[in-house]
Amino acid sequence: MKRTIILSLSLLVVVGLLASSASAREPKKPVSKNPQAQALIDQAWAAQDQNMTIKEIDQSINFLEQALALDPNNDQILVELADEYYQRGDQMPRGSDANFAARNKWFVKGYAYAEKAMKIKESAGAHYWMAANLAAQNENASVVSQAKMFPELKRHMDWIETHDINYKYGAGARFWSRVISRVPGVVVKMVGEDPNRIYGLLQKAIKTAPNFIDNYVYQAEFLHNQGKDQEALDALDKALKMNPEAMPEERAYNRYAQKKARAYWKEWTGKDYPNR
Repeated sequence: MKRTIILSLSLLVVVGLLASSASAREPKKPVSKNPQAQALIDQAWAAQDQNMTIKEIDQSINFLEQALALDPNNDQILVELADEYYQRGDQMPRGSDANFAARNKWFVKGYAYAEKAMKIKESAGAHYWMAANLAAQNENASVVSQAKMFPELKRHMDWIETHDINYKYGAGARFWSRVISRVPGVVVKMVGEDPNRIYGLLQKAIKTAPNFIDNYVYQAEFLHNQGKDQEALDALDKALKMNPEAMPEERAYNRYAQKKARAYWKEWTGKDYPNR
């Protein structure tokens, strides 16, 4: 029975991690001492200033690969590439073995870049994108394979919480919030997580980065899972009333978060926002 529970948990953790990893670009732009490489990094960064579709991601990857060729041991460029390769694969179609195989080519590259970055310098970004790309590679794998990767996922997320808890405006809090929202309470306790503690981390993330909209969307999902439907809708309402431009460096992702908020509103109420 215990083995079955753990296997079920690992499957749900994968889904949760994938959803929590959608944010494009790292919070801080990579820095290179090579002027030519830095100019290319600047172009990669600018490519996703407004939107984060495959077109913009491909542009960013192209510029970053050129920058890496000029500055091959720059861990910041490697982490950014690990991020972008994840984003590129994640926006491709699911639904068939062929689709998953096509997606995985990007995730394999993303994991390799994150792993290389980790060997140069241990960082929250390297840990996070090793976890995200590993999980994504196993999305269509057997439950046994997914269970085997769970310890590595937890190890990466534990490191982030210990050393850089504010990474990506609370990425670790969003990760565990999604897990708690999707798995039975007995399983959450079995792996040593406390929903109240995680919700507290999510609230701290909101206070730390009040204009990062996705944290409010995760708050809404958490509250909805706890049966607090009106509070959940209030959180979505707040997210949808926010100005994505209030955090210019994340305006593209803020728009993406509001798109998710509208979808949740429709799913939970059966009505278009703002009708309840």
